[in-house]
Amino acid sequence: MSNTSNRNNRNTNPSPDDDWVGELIWGLVKAAGQLLWWAILFPTLSIPVVLTIWVAVAHGTRAGLLTVVLAVAAYIGWAVVEPSSFTAWVTAPVRQRWLAWWRYHRNWASVCALHGLTARLGERTLIPAVRSVRIGDHADVLILRVVAGQSITDWHKRGDALAAAWRADRLTIRATIPGELRIIISRGDVLAQPIALPMPTRATLVDLTAVRVGITEMRTWWQLPVVGQHILIAGATGSGKGSVLWSLIAGLAPHVKTGRVRLCVIDPKGGMELGAGAPMFSVFCHHTGQPTIELLRGLVGLMQARANRLRGHTRLHTPTPAEPLIVVVIDEIAALTAYLTDRKLRTETEQLLGLLLSQGRAVGISVVAAVQDPAKDTLPVRQLFTVRIGLRMTEATQTAMVLGQGARDAGAECDLIADATPGVGYMMIDGTADPIRVRAFNVTDRDITVLARTFPAPRPRTPGSGKNGDHGPDHHDNQGQR
Repeated sequence: MSNTSNRNNRNTNPSPDDDWVGELIWGLVKAAGQLLWWAILFPTLSIPVVLTIWVAVAHGTRAGLLTVVLAVAAYIGWAVVEPSSFTAWVTAPVRQRWLAWWRYHRNWASVCALHGLTARLGERTLIPAVRSVRIGDHADVLILRVVAGQSITDWHKRGDALAAAWRADRLTIRATIPGELRIIISRGDVLAQPIALPMPTRATLVDLTAVRVGITEMRTWWQLPVVGQHILIAGATGSGKGSVLWSLIAGLAPHVKTGRVRLCVIDPKGGMELGAGAPMFSVFCHHTGQPTIELLRGLVGLMQARANRLRGHTRLHTPTPAEPLIVVVIDEIAALTAYLTDRKLRTETEQLLGLLLSQGRAVGISVVAAVQDPAKDTLPVRQLFTVRIGLRMTEATQTAMVLGQGARDAGAECDLIADATPGVGYMMIDGTADPIRVRAFNVTDRDITVLARTFPAPRPRTPGSGKNGDHGPDHHDNQGQR
């Protein structure tokens, strides 16, 4: 009986030798699968290798070595004659895969475990799955699927620790679709150096839905929508609000020359910031007195007249030289809404601005305003701006005031922008969830002089009115106005 039991135990319990063989077979299968996968990923490398092996087997070692020499010579010639295509087809894919494995895949499970981003389900450990990795020159982008029960807040709390683990200067975590996140891991800063203004010419094409004002962190053009939008620029002293304003004016300059865009500028600081561009402006007010109120009244009247004319015909005004886009530029809007000592004038100013911001977009009147203190009591009409730009700020809470709740967790750290990088900030557009890190062009005094000389605003044929009944603000030459 005992002999029979021993034989049964030997049959049911594999020997250590059987375990070793099974592991060897499984390892060989995995290695073959990985080789096949890499061969599919890199056909420009795998095809010559397979061809060389076949030649060596079929025709001998000498033929195989000759094939290797010819393949190496062909690749060297390709790299010399067509370096761009060689990089795109050979070196770039290999570099992408190698760096993706070295930086993220090889220790992904350990990083998630050490930062508390895994979960236990019985005996199983659930780990977030990396869907894709894109390696860039200055930033890597990870797309991953989180485990059940996690939210973007869990990842935001560990953002600083993950940045340290990956030796990143900045880490931005954003939700894409439910259960999926995009992590942007930035190394270095492409926005650290000033960006010279590409001077427009009279032949430069201008898209009023995407006016070029700088570059983004992803090294693409930063384009601001102007037609049908209101733009708020908030930032501390020296943060570069003037850079954004002048970059926008420069982007609009060719249409200013043709009369398709009319600039009405209010610079309450005595005209110190924007006065040099006065020849480009249809109206220029450099104080907060009665002329500014008259300008705002005239704009509200124009808005109402256009609305009466366009009602039932279109939902969005199309700018033309006869009925131009009116861009109202206000350098320090708080001087009109909070710091104006005359209470009656301040109340009327707030009402007129509220009308323009709530009703002007559809009829071709856009307001572009800059402010230092974005608090609600300083700027009560803050939420009526559809495009908001946050430059360097003094407090973390100001980011939420300008860009909205959650913007700072999504990477818009306006309070951490360096003093030495004026014009760097974050942009949010209504209807989007992700802030975009940007930097405006560096517009010098010489650039402004050239712009004012090259793109002066045309004079209306009849003072105070345009064609087709489009009555607009006059060009003034008294009291510091033009």
